[in-house]
Amino acid sequence: MTRLTTSSTFLLSLIVVCSFLSINASPTQSYERAVTVTNTSKAGLAWPNGRTVDITQFTHTGKVSWYYTWSPDPVARTDLEFVPMLWGSNQADEFNSTIDGLISDLGITSVLGMNEPQQPGQSNLTPEQGVDLWKTYIEPLKSRGLRLGSPAPSSADSGKTWLQDFLNICNGTCTVDFIALHWYYIDADNFINYVEDFHETFQRPIWVTEWDCQNFANANQQCSYNDIVSFLNTTQSWMDETDYVERYSWFGAMRNLQGVNKDNGLMDSKGEINNLGGQYIGDPNPQPGGRNAALSLNPSLWFLPATFVATAIAGLWC
Repeated sequence: MTRLTTSSTFLLSLIVVCSFLSINASPTQSYERAVTVTNTSKAGLAWPNGRTVDITQFTHTGKVSWYYTWSPDPVARTDLEFVPMLWGSNQADEFNSTIDGLISDLGITSVLGMNEPQQPGQSNLTPEQGVDLWKTYIEPLKSRGLRLGSPAPSSADSGKTWLQDFLNICNGTCTVDFIALHWYYIDADNFINYVEDFHETFQRPIWVTEWDCQNFANANQQCSYNDIVSFLNTTQSWMDETDYVERYSWFGAMRNLQGVNKDNGLMDSKGEINNLGGQYIGDPNPQPGGRNAALSLNPSLWFLPATFVATAIAGLWC
């Protein structure tokens, strides 16, 4: 008996599969190929890129369901849910003039409060100023059916204290449906303990709207790329499995990480999703290579049985 080569087996399989598809295909009906993925709908994008980078490259797996822009300005041409933010007092007029259109046109369901209010380099608000902004611009949205997210403090010790003071000054007159927080350091267990503490303290669902493997206390002690891969895998998996963590967004989906370790980036310098970005959205992360490694086809595909490959190709070509 003559033994078929791998290439011969592949071609024969392709012919057989194509013939089968031709016989069984309906001439009047087309079929949309759907990709089945495990989608917790928690993953989001903290997106500062406007329309200069294609946001849809992060959406094909279905893992990412929402995004925010540190502002009330959405990105065009995406089916992702947009969550506007009142970043600080300097954004109040824009937020106020935009919010009605966002409710009517986009059907937004949630808003985010001020960004790192206790930090001088961010929205830089006292708790009293934060309460005034909240009651003027955010609290009235509750009557329109929106869920209201707290101001998001940084993970400095002053952040939790600021948020406690904010709620004490509100004295029950501010509706905070969920707690937003940021966290930066290099230890996954420390991150988990931090989120658990915030949930225990404030007794509300959690949105982690910024986090990554970054040491701001010691610039010489940063995560390697492999450390980041492991850190992201551990923390993201934990949040996916933790009921009270409703949503999260990694920092960052951007070309310039603004002083953060560049290996945390989900895209390369051209704005194209890289291996870490693929890991974040549920694609395989097939090879090491850091922030500039573009996603590529897993080489192990070529070692699959020829009949399996032929079947897959036939579905596209036949």
